[in-house]
Amino acid sequence: MKRVLKIVPLILAVLSCDPEPVLLEPSQVIADADHTGIFVLSEGLFNQNNSTLSWIDFNTGLPDSWNTSTGNSYDVFEKVNGRRIGDTANDMLLYGSKLYLAVSESSIIEIIDAATCRSIRQIPMNRDGKASQPRRLAAAGGYVYVCCFDGTVTRIDTLSMSADATVQVGRNPDGICSIQGKLYVSNSGGLDPDNPDSTVSVIDLNSFTEIKRIPVRANPGNIYSDGTDVYVVSRGIFDYGTMNYDSRLHRIDTETDIVADTYDIPILSMDLTGGKAWFYGYGAGGTIQVLDLATGQVIDSDFITDGTRIECPYSIKVEHTTRKVYICDAADYVTPGSLLCFSPDGHLLYRVQGIGINPNTISFCDISVRTTQYSGPPQKMGDINRVFEYMPAPGQFVNQLPKYEQGDDAAAMTAKCLDALQYGGMVTLGGFGGYITAGFNAPVRNLEGNDFRIDGNAYTGNAEPGVVWVSADVNQNGQPDDVWYEICGSERKEGRATTDYAITYTKPATPDGDSPWTASDSRTGSIIHNIYHSQPYYPQWYSNDEITFTATLLPDNVTYENGIYKMASFSYGYADNLPNDPLNSAFDIDWAVNDDGTPAGLESIDFIKIQTGVIGCNSLTGEQSTEITLITNLNPKE
Repeated sequence: MKRVLKIVPLILAVLSCDPEPVLLEPSQVIADADHTGIFVLSEGLFNQNNSTLSWIDFNTGLPDSWNTSTGNSYDVFEKVNGRRIGDTANDMLLYGSKLYLAVSESSIIEIIDAATCRSIRQIPMNRDGKASQPRRLAAAGGYVYVCCFDGTVTRIDTLSMSADATVQVGRNPDGICSIQGKLYVSNSGGLDPDNPDSTVSVIDLNSFTEIKRIPVRANPGNIYSDGTDVYVVSRGIFDYGTMNYDSRLHRIDTETDIVADTYDIPILSMDLTGGKAWFYGYGAGGTIQVLDLATGQVIDSDFITDGTRIECPYSIKVEHTTRKVYICDAADYVTPGSLLCFSPDGHLLYRVQGIGINPNTISFCDISVRTTQYSGPPQKMGDINRVFEYMPAPGQFVNQLPKYEQGDDAAAMTAKCLDALQYGGMVTLGGFGGYITAGFNAPVRNLEGNDFRIDGNAYTGNAEPGVVWVSADVNQNGQPDDVWYEICGSERKEGRATTDYAITYTKPATPDGDSPWTASDSRTGSIIHNIYHSQPYYPQWYSNDEITFTATLLPDNVTYENGIYKMASFSYGYADNLPNDPLNSAFDIDWAVNDDGTPAGLESIDFIKIQTGVIGCNSLTGEQSTEITLITNLNPKE
């Protein structure tokens, strides 16, 4: 299972039921200046499609909530629109009467009517058939500007709600701000952590061209303007020994577009108002400090004066008139976080718990917001309508993705897998050999080019490839009992894969024990029970204390260097192998082969089986396990 959120190594887990909000001193929950309330965007977990948008009305001080089939939710977007926002919503901008959301891994800009929270339009962000991955937003002169991780900035006309121009900047831009007719874009190079970018692009808004690149320290991220100057946080290279960044803050003179000052201050994120910056550094137990922008000196090394602890600050916003300070606490990064409001002298006024996983953006709203609940049919995703078998090997997210509950049997778990694949969830297959067998809702025709698609949660340097098998319903009984054909990916084609490799797992003596295994070539090992996930790793609905899988074993793709585990992708032909996009995630039925490697020559398929194809486990990142989020039929037969 991958462990990256944004560009920081974090541990993924399952969304638990949202706790009820806890308000301290609710009489203090009143409007700040002329605002009607606050929108809070939560990015959720990488590749789990669980970004959320919450609305907190100052008239009540409570988040807009509704009852789902599994409990209470504060996701006002899903309440109103009957679907989720998507995967990893990185930024939110309220401009005019509309909310703009940059949803990175879904690679869309979601435009929302702020007064009703209804979706108005989705703008796909793709270039040359690949996802652009929008990251941050800025606005000026009737346009919204989006910096994307593919090295571009796109301009959106707010009247036509369409993208009308794009300009190339540096590598993996991760911050954007607008001032005095110019855009400033921080080029992080975050997808190459050993060699990050170290520039800020300057874009002239009139010509919409890049006019300069300003050298800064490595890995610039958040960037801000106080109306006169621009401030950019350069994080440096992440230190896996200290598990921290060595950050600096640059001040850019916007008249000369050069770095005028650099402050040796461990800033990760901040908000500016009245000549001051309220900021925090990276990691758990963060302290809120205050910087005097005129002198570059920290004037308050611990803003919170009443002993309130912030587990992991993830966003900060200062109301310009009242100087109340709003902080989002991501807690453990994997369960719903909190929104806290502090008085100007650092006393907690109230806290709203369970606001969303990794709440990352706060936006004050002056519009009266009225929401109604979606009453249409459930909006399904993908093209799977049956799950026949779910047989995971032991793994750190087994019994969690999907969640096992006491009394669940194999049928109950397959039903939960189907629900996850149809409604934006995730299914883990556990260690080597674990698999899922599913049926398409219509035959997949073998036409020229790609025929079906499998999305997982792979990203650069973090691949957990799964072998794919396909079958046609030759006997027309609706069951996957005909011949199975392996999709011949790059490793089998080049003779680097081992077919018919068997592995046997043994149930540990205790729920928190390791799961030992023995392979057909006498190789041995264990699925290590790590400190991050406490549930049993051996599937709890299995009646046997041993389980054997036979699968195609792919080459070892793990390297370890400078404290970093990297899992390389293979060229093609495997699930959860490359970042999701129309090319990386797609498969051609022509790749299906017989046992002897000759082409199967299938005209169509009805069933699919996906099986973890790699072996690897350590106490830091856990086992390699293929994860699946979506299966799509690209060529359905009517």
